[in-house]
Amino acid sequence: MRRLFPVTDMTAWVTAADGAVEPPATGAADGREWSLDELADAYAHPELPPGGSWLRANMVSSLDGAGQHDGRSQPLSSEADMRIFGTLRALADVVVVGAETVRLEGYRPARAREAFAARRAAAGQGPAPVIAVVSASLDLDFSLPLFTEPLVPTLVLTGAAAPADRVAAARAAGAEVLVAGDGAGVEPARARTVLAERGLRRQLTEGGPRLLGQFVAADALDELCLTVSPTMTAGGAQRIAGGPSVAVPTRFALASLLEQDGFLFTRYRRI
Repeated sequence: MRRLFPVTDMTAWVTAADGAVEPPATGAADGREWSLDELADAYAHPELPPGGSWLRANMVSSLDGAGQHDGRSQPLSSEADMRIFGTLRALADVVVVGAETVRLEGYRPARAREAFAARRAAAGQGPAPVIAVVSASLDLDFSLPLFTEPLVPTLVLTGAAAPADRVAAARAAGAEVLVAGDGAGVEPARARTVLAERGLRRQLTEGGPRLLGQFVAADALDELCLTVSPTMTAGGAQRIAGGPSVAVPTRFALASLLEQDGFLFTRYRRI
């Protein structure tokens, strides 16, 4: 894996004696596989003020803008992408995901990983991140391992007007239901607050596109970790964020850029 931005002595182009600008020499240190500790350092959260929270998203997109292929993101992914996916989860207090993504991607409980155990303990975190499912209808299969076999109880975020029988079913399955909206649905900014009040301040969302679009529209997203997959899909697949457009596009600044096997691993932070 190579770090392309911020520019380092390994990625900066050099000027030869004849004045020609040349790329740096490549070698084992340039393209080797990074350790999980190195990835964790590269994606470390910023220092948070007391009571503050940080919401980052992790998504993948094809070159032609598709956020999925045949309804799933896996065909756009790679081994390196999955290593970063696992690292971002290991750094998070909570993973926030939409109900449709839970259904399509076959979500399972987050697991404890020995490689990150010491880092999580030092940060005051539990053995694995909490999974928080966002759903207005609670139309979920509560017999799935996500609800029956989690290492830490799964949360369900919904609105005050959610169907009472579905709320009861979620609780009977062992999930904890949190209200984050006055109507049927979840208010994105309120979801952040509700989770932060429980000490879940390092927040990661993995979509899907509709949920990410809601966070963007509410100006609630701090950081986007976007993998640009060197693939073309054509067709009418969704982009990484859906829903109504914002009045003024939200500007983000490039914080880092890594590359491996043609995949670009970008990290943008809101300006």
